[in-house]
Amino acid sequence: MQLSRYLGFVVLGVLASGTAVAGSSRDFQALQSAASQGDTAAQLSLAGAYMFGDGIVRDEAAALQWYRAAADQGSPEAQMSLGMIYAGGEGVAKDEQEAAKWFRLAGEQGLVEAQAMLAGIYATGKGVPQDDKEAVKWLRLAAAKGDAASQNNLGWMCANGRGTAMAPKEAAKWYRLAADQGFAAAQLTVGQMYSAGFTVAKDDKEAARWYRLAADQGLPQAHLTLGQVYEKGLGVPQDLRAAYVEYSLAAADGSDGSDAAAKERDRLAKKLPAADLQAARAKTTQNVAKAGGK
Repeated sequence: MQLSRYLGFVVLGVLASGTAVAGSSRDFQALQSAASQGDTAAQLSLAGAYMFGDGIVRDEAAALQWYRAAADQGSPEAQMSLGMIYAGGEGVAKDEQEAAKWFRLAGEQGLVEAQAMLAGIYATGKGVPQDDKEAVKWLRLAAAKGDAASQNNLGWMCANGRGTAMAPKEAAKWYRLAADQGFAAAQLTVGQMYSAGFTVAKDDKEAARWYRLAADQGLPQAHLTLGQVYEKGLGVPQDLRAAYVEYSLAAADGSDGSDAAAKERDRLAKKLPAADLQAARAKTTQNVAKAGGK
């Protein structure tokens, strides 16, 4: 089967902020004193306060100083934060190799966000030599801890034989685990698995259910696929107005596939009676407005 196009390693890396800084100058002085004495929790809190301007004037240089102080003491959260800072060039020159160094230190301590990030940089070769096997190694660690993005990405690697032997059943397992956690790209792929009978019994109704779950999260490819499902009546009653709405929602996204979705929408518009087309357009406008308000 043709699984959904691999969307890349998406990891929502965040900077550690620690405990919020209280409002009084006395509280801040106490925090600064504790940080100066080597308290890593205080150092993380102080770094976060400076980075985000929490109760004090934002100061990226000071944030970097305190993140590094905590990282040098072995705090994986601080090491992850330093990796994010260097990867994004937050107050420093962007340095992918330095970022990779800090991600590795945090990942080796078991921080799942860092392990997922390491998988991504090895898969893409950012800051390290590109190495699919190393990517899979880190993906397995993060996926085993329940990271949905890593489970989805590991599914893709197993399905396509990247960094590991091609293993369709294992791929299906990881996709399903990610989909059950609400990861939209995996939900789309699970739907495709049921449409094609890939490692599961072919079931158009179940496929449509998964497409709907992904589309409800705003995934354009899921809207496009649902449009095809409604137009052909695959697992659902045929509904050309619903198909028009789904094509329109996919086209409105403006992503890579939006032109194809727009062509499908315009093609279908020619088949619809005027009253049905007017109703479908009204429903599309309503749904777009609803999505924009989320």
